[in-house]
Amino acid sequence: MICQDKNKLAILIVFIGTVIISSGTAWAQGFRQVYPPAVQPPLQPPGYVQEAFFYKWTSRDIVKAFKDHGLEVVDMNPGLVRGAPLAQDSAIFLLPSFGGDAGGIVSAFRSWERLEKTLKYYSQLNKNPESPAWWIFRKDNVLLLISGKVPKEKAGEYGKVLSNPGKK
Repeated sequence: MICQDKNKLAILIVFIGTVIISSGTAWAQGFRQVYPPAVQPPLQPPGYVQEAFFYKWTSRDIVKAFKDHGLEVVDMNPGLVRGAPLAQDSAIFLLPSFGGDAGGIVSAFRSWERLEKTLKYYSQLNKNPESPAWWIFRKDNVLLLISGKVPKEKAGEYGKVLSNPGKK
């Protein structure tokens, strides 16, 4: 026997195996550890990233901005709210000083396409420009509809806050 000590023999075998494996021979390929392929997240549709960046404000952010600016807002219970069907979230609020059924809807959208479809629908409701069904405003991903019963000047105040909701 070449080596009497078993520990030295084991070290020698490991050393020789390491030299053979690191030499890159075809025989050594069988000894290399093969790792499973890395798990990649599934590819998202092309619009996914754009939608993530498009969604900037929630409807609640806008209603809070109206309140912060001292505008009349009687907030509806969020659990009972139905807004635009294509919206990510919506909030309905009332303006009692203009009548019991006067108010507005704030809808936040995940994509430009959904916002545009909804805007087109509500714009078609405004047949008479003298007494529109809605005063319509939009900013980023938010569509604001104020009842046509509210005077244009007062509706414009809400539109002004919407144009810059983060500032007072």
